[in-house]
Amino acid sequence: MRLRQIKKFFILLGVLALSSCTGAYKYVSSKERLYLIDRSLPLDSSVLNFYYPYKLKIDSQMNAVIANTATEITRGRPEGRLNNLAADGLAAIAKKHQIDFDFLHINYKTLRVPLPPGPIRTYKIFELMPFENNLVSIKMKGSDVFDLFQYMARLGGDPISGASFKIEEGRATKILIKGETLDFDKAYTVLTNDYLANGGDNASVYLKALERKDYNVKLRNAFMEYLVQLNNTESQINPQIDGRIVSDKVIADE
Repeated sequence: MRLRQIKKFFILLGVLALSSCTGAYKYVSSKERLYLIDRSLPLDSSVLNFYYPYKLKIDSQMNAVIANTATEITRGRPEGRLNNLAADGLAAIAKKHQIDFDFLHINYKTLRVPLPPGPIRTYKIFELMPFENNLVSIKMKGSDVFDLFQYMARLGGDPISGASFKIEEGRATKILIKGETLDFDKAYTVLTNDYLANGGDNASVYLKALERKDYNVKLRNAFMEYLVQLNNTESQINPQIDGRIVSDKVIADE
């Protein structure tokens, strides 16, 4: 599924609305609705015939089932089943693309909606990850990686893969990367998205990068690839909480 096709489809919908309903709009003095649509006017069949093949193609692609879930999969803090599924999925596909990194971190609000139980269709992943973010690797000093975990602790937890830590009194403790204690004298490579790498969500620690590599791999596409891969080996996707982030307090979802 290419974003260009989707954009073209919505542009065509706009053309349909404007071209086939000449005179159908009138100005209304209202703060809530500026225009009303006169639906009694006939649609222009030539416009319909022009855009309909595109609509059929997009509908077919967006409604394709790519995976099946056992139950609803939701995000959560400090850790959530959706957090773990997304983080582990992106990490797996990054490795498949031979991207080198020590652990993965993405922002919690990357995950916009839960995955419902049953068949998961392509459009649901566009709802889950609506932004055009790409994978980025950031090489950082160990001391800056420590600050990154403190940043995550202040937020109450973020989706991670390849690392674990505890949140005690708002601070990150017992930080492990690939099962080993964080070493301040070592440099680590973090796989994240371009939004965080650019300092988004107040993640200014990423701006201290020793090295940065941008990849032409969209998070959404990578996650869909992972779900399809899982679907080929498992009848139902059922991620678990594994204790990669443990907090000393209950954290409400935002």
